[in-house]
Amino acid sequence: MNEPVKTVPISGRISQQDYDFMMQHSFGGKVTASEKLRHVASFFRQYHEHFGSYAEGIEELNRLSEPARKNIKHLEYEQGVHSELVDAAANLFPLGVAYLASRQQRPAKKDQLPYLLETEERLLALVLRLLEQVLRLGLTTQAPAYNPHLLEDKLGTITELVGLLSKRDHS
Repeated sequence: MNEPVKTVPISGRISQQDYDFMMQHSFGGKVTASEKLRHVASFFRQYHEHFGSYAEGIEELNRLSEPARKNIKHLEYEQGVHSELVDAAANLFPLGVAYLASRQQRPAKKDQLPYLLETEERLLALVLRLLEQVLRLGLTTQAPAYNPHLLEDKLGTITELVGLLSKRDHS
């Protein structure tokens, strides 16, 4: 059986702009200003309590970016286009941000260098995943992007750098 949640009466003033915003949104069927204020406070508390884990961070970032992704998908459908570059970036960026957000606890002095090394390695892995996906987009003469010629003049420096790395490794 769920015990009733203890409540505490508060009193305060908010700006007209914040009040109007709060009253325009349903917040899961909440109607009164008191219900909505309780919901906002609860949401804010849960947001801060749960954003510390990597998986929950990804979930929250995906939730926040979902309206933009839906809008992009809708526009892609209307325009008859698709961009694998946009998909790759939209899928990988939240992973990096969630990883960083999950690393809020400062490690003990003896664990600081391993902490930094692990952070660097994990972020590099994400950067390399994105780089690999971008390079795959450049394999064909027409990239699977809104602008099929998007990568034509932009991969020259990367190709040169990879060539220099290859020469160095063979020396």
